[in-house]
Amino acid sequence: MFTFKSFLKEQTITEDLLLEAAASASAANDDKGKLHELLLAKYLHPETRLPDHHRSESENEDHAGTPQQVHDRLQKKVGAEAYNEIDSHAQQTAKALKEHFDQAGHTGNGKHIGQVFWTSNADKENKPGDHEKTVGVKDVNSNADLIVRVHDKNGAAHGHVGISAKYGSNKPNYRNPGLESMEKTAGIQKGSLKSLTDQHQKNMDDLGYTGSADQRNIQYKIDKMGIDKARQEHAKLTGLLSGGKKLSKKETTMHQHLSSFIDAHDSMKPEEQLAFQQKSAARAAQAEASSIEAKRAVARHFSSGLAQKNDGELRDIIRQHVSAPTIIPHVVAHSQVKDNGTADSHIEPSHSIADEHLSKFSNLRVVHGGGVSTTIKGTDSKGKERNVAIFTAKSSSGPHKGLVGTFSLG
Repeated sequence: MFTFKSFLKEQTITEDLLLEAAASASAANDDKGKLHELLLAKYLHPETRLPDHHRSESENEDHAGTPQQVHDRLQKKVGAEAYNEIDSHAQQTAKALKEHFDQAGHTGNGKHIGQVFWTSNADKENKPGDHEKTVGVKDVNSNADLIVRVHDKNGAAHGHVGISAKYGSNKPNYRNPGLESMEKTAGIQKGSLKSLTDQHQKNMDDLGYTGSADQRNIQYKIDKMGIDKARQEHAKLTGLLSGGKKLSKKETTMHQHLSSFIDAHDSMKPEEQLAFQQKSAARAAQAEASSIEAKRAVARHFSSGLAQKNDGELRDIIRQHVSAPTIIPHVVAHSQVKDNGTADSHIEPSHSIADEHLSKFSNLRVVHGGGVSTTIKGTDSKGKERNVAIFTAKSSSGPHKGLVGTFSLG
């Protein structure tokens, strides 16, 4: 059992900071992926416009709102160079998708794409999501980011195809299971993973972080800024207010906490101000270390349950996370970015991905190396041990955001 004081060891904090930096890079990639999702929909739409939608909800405020609101927010956030690159990749993958639709018989002979829907809120057992609202039936296994409505030659609705949009240089994540779903998958006691993250939340309380998760995350970001960057950010937001611009909820909270941070610093004697900044930076580092330890603890416990599964059970788990049966046909569209800035467009029917991948391996088993990931390994046709699939514990952005799992193929 870990202790909070153990976080303060220099070697541990150094290692954890590297992992937290990787998490920050992942958050930036999430922004690019969401933007690619919207632009892919734009170039699939017969009118070359952003998709229809029901309502976007997201723990990440930058990803919540109408397609136009999210697009405009992320376009500004990623910058012109990255935006133009993502836009080019989306156009290319949209073209590949249209060709796949023709080859697979989804379109052709008068059938054509009539509408494109952004389906960011998936169906739940007790709540209709965008998928049910679009198709008319509940489809809890669907993880489609976009749903295309196919029309016949007369313009009447003929059917639907779901699209899971993936973006980035690495192999894509197929599912982001919550803690309860991970407990079911591993066959471990309900609530046992949450109890591990509860310890992390207690650590955050002990460090003096208060309020909602968003408020705590903003306090953490300010701790990392230092006084000079805090003054710059405060001046920028104050300037927007003075110019008559209405701040977003997140910007308003940031402005308020920046004011408190700067006032607290400036009210101290000069000899106390350096200690104040050092204490703030140390608090942020301790929060990061606690977050990483929570992810490691979740991975350890999840691995212990998953390791009890035999080869057949592990294969079924992989199928459920990659190729779970859905009511409408689904495809995975991955714009795989290369080092030179170009991308390869990979289009695959969801139902066949898992079995094609699993056919390459025998003797599946579980390995946990002590980090935040749980790996299912297998033996390939040459007798070499290889990664078959990987579960990873992650938080969306910073140590105060909710912890979930991600699942990818090896």
